[in-house]
Amino acid sequence: MLFDDDIEEDDEYNSIEEEIEILDEAYRNAYKIATGKMSIRELLDRSDDMIFLPFDPSAPETFTMVVDDIIQYFSDTEEYEKCAELVKVKDKFDDLG
Repeated sequence: MLFDDDIEEDDEYNSIEEEIEILDEAYRNAYKIATGKMSIRELLDRSDDMIFLPFDPSAPETFTMVVDDIIQYFSDTEEYEKCAELVKVKDKFDDLG
């Protein structure tokens, strides 16, 4: 027999899983944009609905505020090649500003 508590825990688990997937997609999209592998337009064209990003693409300066978080995300997932590429991108931003 299912109890309401079981259903609530299931919903909460599914919600957390969905948020993790969205966060992963956002960081992966940011990586593609930052490294020039894809443009925002290309991501939108490939998307059925919307794209997720951890920064505001209409205000590129917001990227510099989250780049360390993006690098940390890929460090946590042990994707060090991506980290290295992002550090180079960050260095270019730092040189400009």
